[in-house]
Amino acid sequence: MKLINMNPAQKIAAVMTRLYNSKLTTTSGGNLSIMDENGVLWISPSGIDKAHLTEEDIMWVTPDGTVHGKHKPSSEYPFHLAILRSRPDLHAVLHAHPAALVAYSLERKLPEMDIFPGVSEICGKIAIAKYALPGSQKLGDLMAAEFKKGCDTVLLENHGVCLGADSLEKAFQMFEALDYSARTGIAASMLGREAKVLSKEELKEQPAAKVYAALEGGKDDEALRADIVDKTLRACGHNMFTAATGVYASRCGDGFIITPEGEDRARLTPDMLVRVEGDKCEAGKTPSVYSELIGKILAAHRDIDTVIVARAPYIMGFAVTGAEFNSHMIPEGYIFMRNTVRYPYGTVTKNPDKIVDGISMKNPIAIIDNDCVIVAGTTPLNTYDRLEVMEFGAESLCDIASMKGTIVPISEEEIREIEVAFKLC
Repeated sequence: MKLINMNPAQKIAAVMTRLYNSKLTTTSGGNLSIMDENGVLWISPSGIDKAHLTEEDIMWVTPDGTVHGKHKPSSEYPFHLAILRSRPDLHAVLHAHPAALVAYSLERKLPEMDIFPGVSEICGKIAIAKYALPGSQKLGDLMAAEFKKGCDTVLLENHGVCLGADSLEKAFQMFEALDYSARTGIAASMLGREAKVLSKEELKEQPAAKVYAALEGGKDDEALRADIVDKTLRACGHNMFTAATGVYASRCGDGFIITPEGEDRARLTPDMLVRVEGDKCEAGKTPSVYSELIGKILAAHRDIDTVIVARAPYIMGFAVTGAEFNSHMIPEGYIFMRNTVRYPYGTVTKNPDKIVDGISMKNPIAIIDNDCVIVAGTTPLNTYDRLEVMEFGAESLCDIASMKGTIVPISEEEIREIEVAFKLC
């Protein structure tokens, strides 16, 4: 999320809109604040529709306590002030009530942040603050006490979550990462399984960025770039990519176009994508750390033209528990997913050639335990469709498991009938 050229009011309105559109807050719920360099607190208003906030709706409170703006500041602004005054290194606070994190707050239990990499790294220390009346000074004091201990993420008993960061952009990324971890943990519970927690040593086993030489010269790839951006934004909107996770790559001439490392997926533009050819990439850009693996997949399988790497919450419920993912549920599921291959955590870094050899258009989905899913296809659209069908299927399996129902898969005879009818043989 690029907020650099926005003023504090514009940033708050933009992030609140994104929270609402991602179903991470309600019309009346949640509040955001920014403390500027002059000690002025900018904060979202109370009682105003979060779906349509504008710059003019944002309130500000000067250091002498004077409130400015055409509305009332959020009723929670005392705890925003308490947190920001207790931690001078923090300049933004995000508070919201997403369903998954509220579920944990009702149980008064912290979500596990190390069931896949990156969450504890971005969210920092996490704690639970005791319940107190919303908007009260007591709640502000309880929360500020946890932040003073060095926590940047605080779950509120029976209330939601609050995060502090040096920027609102960072606070949103922390919030989204924690919410994804919570959703994955709930999916694991629906399956009746314990999620495996990664050790500190395992968390270090992540792909490193490959160093590329500069690739000069342009290519006529505008249409492909626009298509990749369109599908990437759709994946974000459907909660299968986050701001910090999700990779999209498609073959282009002698190389491929791929999403960049370290850029907000929901704010991508075609010019931000990176063209890679062999050991070279566009000068001044950094391709995803998965670029080397994806390059090997595309080189080994000429019938594969697009690869997606994702951590969608429901399918990750299977990835973190070891539960079997059955693609033989409905005809559409088998047509798009065929069969899946599965590898243990660490395969991406320790034995990537195993993934290259195992994935194919007959086995277009690779589940890497506690890490990600890799989806192969022949176009950006059908690869995205496959990712979507997989996540819908995973959600259905989680639902039936929570219902304690019995799965009746399509029979082998029916599978063969589908293969003949749809020319999958």
